[in-house]
Amino acid sequence: MKKLIYFLAAVIIFSCNKDDDNNPPAITMESLAGDYKITSATVNGTDVLSIYLASCQQDDVYTLNADGTYKITDAGTTCTPPSDTTGTWTLSGNQITIGTQQFTVVNFNGSTIEATTPVTQSGIPVTVDVVFTKQ
Repeated sequence: MKKLIYFLAAVIIFSCNKDDDNNPPAITMESLAGDYKITSATVNGTDVLSIYLASCQQDDVYTLNADGTYKITDAGTTCTPPSDTTGTWTLSGNQITIGTQQFTVVNFNGSTIEATTPVTQSGIPVTVDVVFTKQ
């Protein structure tokens, strides 16, 4: 009987932990705050990172502060001139606006932000799927 109680306790404990893993954090300015790098940019599954970001911008660090300020640090390979930028960012529902660029968050798990953003390429509007990975 004692073994059965220990077994049931272990099952309950592990079940509770599993449920916690399936509940992503709420999308708030506090939960999104942190340092990120863009690790992926695709259009219809095709890699377009090098089309939209110069090679010296692909390693930049995006710092989102909970107070609504941001800084983009020209890290790693430095652009000439350096492309450090500061400003404000906002969150409305699942819409993040960093400076003038708007993103729609489609998934956030605490360490990555998967978002979409509309851009115009050669006069044609497209949607870019972007992944920001927390550093």
